[in-house]
Amino acid sequence: MKGLLILTLLLLPAFLVKAQPDTLPKPPVTAEIWDVVAIYKEHTDSRGVTRKFTHELKGEILNYDASTGLITFKDQDGKMYALKAGDYKYFEYDKQFTVKNKQVVLRPRKSTGFDYSVGINMGYFNINQDFTPDEFYLNGFSSTADIPVSLRLGASRFLNAKSTVGLSAEYALLMGDSRYFSLGARFQYLYNTEKNASFYFPVAVNYSNYRFGSQYQINDTLFTDPTSWQYPASTDMDASVSAVELNIGQGISFALKNKHAFNVELLLMKQFVINQTFTTEETTDPKTAFGISGLKLGLSYNF
Repeated sequence: MKGLLILTLLLLPAFLVKAQPDTLPKPPVTAEIWDVVAIYKEHTDSRGVTRKFTHELKGEILNYDASTGLITFKDQDGKMYALKAGDYKYFEYDKQFTVKNKQVVLRPRKSTGFDYSVGINMGYFNINQDFTPDEFYLNGFSSTADIPVSLRLGASRFLNAKSTVGLSAEYALLMGDSRYFSLGARFQYLYNTEKNASFYFPVAVNYSNYRFGSQYQINDTLFTDPTSWQYPASTDMDASVSAVELNIGQGISFALKNKHAFNVELLLMKQFVINQTFTTEETTDPKTAFGISGLKLGLSYNF
């Protein structure tokens, strides 16, 4: 069921693109008027044969001396030429060129009221620990990582056409034996509402809870059978970390029909731990201070 939900969210942009109008107005055709001079050029092919051809320069003929054939010419980029009669094949005043103007249909964006979103975040969580050994806990891992795939829901209100503020919630659907969720406030600023693809700045401050497995070496001997033993022994336990989580990054929003939008964003994540607990059969907890940071790649749909 979880896999089907994530697959649906990943395929959602394809359905949205197909939902756009199949036909758009034909782009208008305009004409440009330029003076042209067909200059001689040479090209040597792979067999070493030199071939001469002509290339039309567009611009303005500033002066033509009929007695010598000398042409003073300025091309459309402002470069000046003094062309002798043997430098060109022909010239022509006021030649007309047809140009098709690319037409961009600007889709309106929502700018008032409430906005709702659903999406997924694919994260990379880097877990570091400041471990202090004691008489019982001899060693702990230095760092590890998790790669959660989370469902994200959001509701926000427009402050103006470019800014929204609201709530967002995230829950990890795919994360192995680990568990993760967060809930908090989110602010978003869109740089330009007059483009179909516009960059935006998101920032979120959440309360998060993250539970993951941890392993330590302890001052004990583990007997696997009468002739085999291990020292120091290892013990596994679950660590649960509650934190204030900061997400900040950069996104791009693609305007769709009906004032909907599809968004892609990259967030830097940092957790400021406020509490941590261990689930263990041992009588004491390890002396560990966790530090958690990482990245999130988010895909979401606003409706």
